[in-house]
Amino acid sequence: MPAMKIKEIVKNIKEIDFGRVEDKVVLLRVDLNSSVKDGKLIRSPRIVGHFRTIKKFIDHKAKVVVLAHQGRKGRDDFISLEQHKAVLEQMLGQSIGFCKWDDDYVSKIKSLTPGQALILENTRFLDFETNELSEDEHSKNPLIQRIASVSNFFVLDALSVSHRGHASVVGFIPLLESYAGPLLYEELKALAKLSKIKGKYTLVLGGMKPDDSIAIMEKLLVMGKANKILLGGGLGEMALIAEGIKLGSKEQMLKEKGLLDFLPKLKEIMQKHEKKLLLPVDLAIERHTLREELLIKDLPVNEMTFDIGERTAEIYSREIKKAKSVIANGPVGKFESELFAFGTRKVLEAMASSKGFSLIGGGDTVTALGRLGFKESEFSHVSLAGKALLELISGERLFGLEALAKANKRN
Repeated sequence: MPAMKIKEIVKNIKEIDFGRVEDKVVLLRVDLNSSVKDGKLIRSPRIVGHFRTIKKFIDHKAKVVVLAHQGRKGRDDFISLEQHKAVLEQMLGQSIGFCKWDDDYVSKIKSLTPGQALILENTRFLDFETNELSEDEHSKNPLIQRIASVSNFFVLDALSVSHRGHASVVGFIPLLESYAGPLLYEELKALAKLSKIKGKYTLVLGGMKPDDSIAIMEKLLVMGKANKILLGGGLGEMALIAEGIKLGSKEQMLKEKGLLDFLPKLKEIMQKHEKKLLLPVDLAIERHTLREELLIKDLPVNEMTFDIGERTAEIYSREIKKAKSVIANGPVGKFESELFAFGTRKVLEAMASSKGFSLIGGGDTVTALGRLGFKESEFSHVSLAGKALLELISGERLFGLEALAKANKRN
């Protein structure tokens, strides 16, 4: 079955009517997934964004049951949502209930009063959560049915999880009146505007998740949707390695992380579409506590590379400013350090001053906005989604959105 088009999805998905939620149990699927350092949760733009939605439901006297995940099994960030609860309580200025999966969650949901919120434990603590199944298959799960039996509405408010056919994303949709939340609806309206713009996209791809970026990059190039793709961060450095350039210490680090396993596919894409891909022409290192920029011909070096250089930033800025639409996913350098925030700042400055449609996507990129002093209003749209955003643009299926659209169309 082919993927639904953005236009069709937006047309059929309905936003929740807050006038109907008073004294009703609302199952709210959000995305609180954030970075974890030494076991401690780092408050992210996603938490801030979804806090606003939770507060809006509370202000409208709904009984809010929050569903969310954190991390993946086997990774250091696979932790309980108890820290998320504490952060949200601090932001809300009121207590929030918490329920583990071996507690009596049905009774806890029933005991909610209007204007109260309850967070259920990390959905990925449930073995069946990440099974990629249809909404009808997930809706037959006894736990999903028990929670649905004491609820009135299901609201999906996170584009960033909408590409998953996971139980908490699609399983409640056949059982309850289901809608998009305000964050998701704003995302869809912005993407509908993007889809109406004629011409190809210019993409800025960075960060340290090359597996996702490489697959999306190939799809957009094959479909003819990408005009230019500007590479930075770990992905840009991998592209340099694919061209036969030795980086030195950074190359060893990328190898240890297993990222060089993706080189064969990246090489294949670069050979087919070399005229559309722009790679860094200089990189920045730290030497004697100072930033130093090196041309590619001066590599390899013992120092780690942390950013694109000034020449690369200028080239990328010119491409961005002349684009009809530009999408950035992933920072092009280690923006957390003032020494190496230069490249990401220059890219964002170019996007903010561009007359074209400017779309920011991905958690790290959104974090960079705030860290570097940009306002969301300086861009056409700032999305909390990364991979899901690129998948939707490239025509991939987003199971959560399609299930929601089909359900709303039937109603």
